[in-house]
Amino acid sequence: MTRDLILNGDVYACLNQLENNSISVAITSPPYWKQRDYGYEEQIGQEKTPEEYIGRLVAVYNKLRDKLTEDGLFFLNVGDKYLNRYGKSHLLQIPYRLAYNMVKDGWILLDIIMWYKPNHMPSSVKDRLANTFEPILVFAKNQNNIYKNKGSVVKIPLQPTPWKHTATYPERLVEEMLMRTELKNGNLVLDPFAGTGTTAVVVKNIRNNLTPIKINSVMIEKGEEFLKIIKQRTGIKKIEKIDHIDYKWKAVTESSLNNNINPLLINNDNRGEVVIFEDSEKFQSALKGLNEDSFKSYHRDDALYFFGVKKWNLDDLYFIHKIFDSGYVLRNMIVSSDGYNWYPIFMFASNSTRVAYKFYLDRVRIKPKTAEKREWSKESFIDTKVRDISGKKSKEGRIIDVLSYYDDKFPKIVAVQWNGYGSIEFVLHPEEDEFLMESLSFLCPKCNRPLEDPYDPMAENKCRNCGTLLFTEKSNLPIMKEPENLANSIKELECGDYIVGQVIDFEEYEESKKQTSSKFADLDRINWGASPGARKVMLGEYFTKMRLYRIDQATIAQYLTIFRESENLKISEIVDNLPKGYHHTVGHWFRKDFGGSIPIPADVEKIRFLLKIETPVLKVMERTALKFQTVKSSIKGRNPGDFIETDDCESLETILKLLYLPPNEYLRVIESYGDLEWKKPK
Repeated sequence: MTRDLILNGDVYACLNQLENNSISVAITSPPYWKQRDYGYEEQIGQEKTPEEYIGRLVAVYNKLRDKLTEDGLFFLNVGDKYLNRYGKSHLLQIPYRLAYNMVKDGWILLDIIMWYKPNHMPSSVKDRLANTFEPILVFAKNQNNIYKNKGSVVKIPLQPTPWKHTATYPERLVEEMLMRTELKNGNLVLDPFAGTGTTAVVVKNIRNNLTPIKINSVMIEKGEEFLKIIKQRTGIKKIEKIDHIDYKWKAVTESSLNNNINPLLINNDNRGEVVIFEDSEKFQSALKGLNEDSFKSYHRDDALYFFGVKKWNLDDLYFIHKIFDSGYVLRNMIVSSDGYNWYPIFMFASNSTRVAYKFYLDRVRIKPKTAEKREWSKESFIDTKVRDISGKKSKEGRIIDVLSYYDDKFPKIVAVQWNGYGSIEFVLHPEEDEFLMESLSFLCPKCNRPLEDPYDPMAENKCRNCGTLLFTEKSNLPIMKEPENLANSIKELECGDYIVGQVIDFEEYEESKKQTSSKFADLDRINWGASPGARKVMLGEYFTKMRLYRIDQATIAQYLTIFRESENLKISEIVDNLPKGYHHTVGHWFRKDFGGSIPIPADVEKIRFLLKIETPVLKVMERTALKFQTVKSSIKGRNPGDFIETDDCESLETILKLLYLPPNEYLRVIESYGDLEWKKPK
């Protein structure tokens, strides 16, 4: 073939059109499982199960193998997926399960190259590490092939594109893979899932280099919209439309660890384990040990585990997903790299619904660079959108007046109009919001010393300073304390029975103003019914009204349980005194497992009435504030991600322990080792 070619049709039918032993290199990234719907029947990626998805790709790649030359190569980039989008979900290990089944089907796996993305997508997840890499699986038909090993780690940024096909891999990644081959004049390069034609663009560039190699590309693509992009990017004119043909495929059958493997028990710390094994034998023995009752009974339900293996093989990457059958969820596959090679460390936890596992992400965040200061005095916030997500249903309002400012002229107190209603809102400063939302402290009711952990649902709670038993009755409940400056700012606003953030009818608000001499009570200048003016802050920026403090759900549930029991009230009695819609809600307020939920601020007044109490706990529960939503780095730092570059195994193990150690032991580690850092790749 002396010209580039596009085959337009289903991938299997198009592969069937190619001559056997004609392709020197195939390189592709197929649709990921359940990632996006391309809108046509028989598409790959929308199968019901991962096993069906993998089985179908195995069948397609079996046909592809026939088309490779005897020394040919196949570079396969495929991403992973969590079983569910939210919650304590299991990482499915799809790339490695696919590789495992392709090897069973006759492929030779030469390498797994880890592609680290320095500009990876930011992530808001707080119960695991952000995903920052994808694997490139390197396959061959025979051991005698054209592959040149240049190390198993590449660091290549994502490439911005103008097309909605956000799965486009960068040209530099294709260049890097082709540089690892011994291409010759006349060779053909195939991309069976061409997408926007990146592989063809790189082939064309190689052909036009100062030292050109006369190679050509074959692109397979079914989507008409992508055909247009490929033609625009590459200038390929030869297009052949291929009719669909049926082909047989079936879901893969799962394999299990060999029964002859003896279980290895790792019972060193009941709160979590960090072990990096030297070889597969011990690693797989430890996986077998997870099934042992003595392992499960020794560890707490909220324990966090890190099992790594230095001299790994494909079986290790495959069998780790089977821990789900033993009652565990894989949360991360962490890559530890020396810049050339890598090995995996698997972070997993019990699949218990009783309690969340301990994961202190803030301890390993990457500290932010100094951000450019905005001149808030030059920006107007009038008419800025406010989205209320603090209740059962979200609603939208607009800022109609700024009543008070921080020193740098960012709004501190604002009036918000809500379609016929109004409220006075406290605003969190964007440089302090994360810290303020987690600034609650808990004091021992006897010695008044701060408590490191407010409530542990898995163990007896005692003050570490004076030994007082906590959380068993009303008299030994810890004192919940707000930061003084924040509490004072809010108290200045509260007039009569009005609570900051409470949305009320304008007439009711006017009445409440007369009951106080607060400096914020005289708000006659506010025209609540006025149409707001134009705003000047950046397009897309808005405020979110949310709970002011991030509160541990199990801790609140224990407070409420003790308040309820002190009044000799059953949950059913509380349900009977609330509207019908609360029938399935109230029980969740008192649960300390994953089924628990914190009452929304609007429900706190009902709780206050039913439990006949007035306590700072309820005040804290009903506090709300506005948080400025904009594109900015977290002031606490970035999630460090699941790729770490180090050759110091001891320091790495210590850093991983920081993610679950209780506060007192965390402080001792920091005192001993100094400020340990998660080392991001250079």
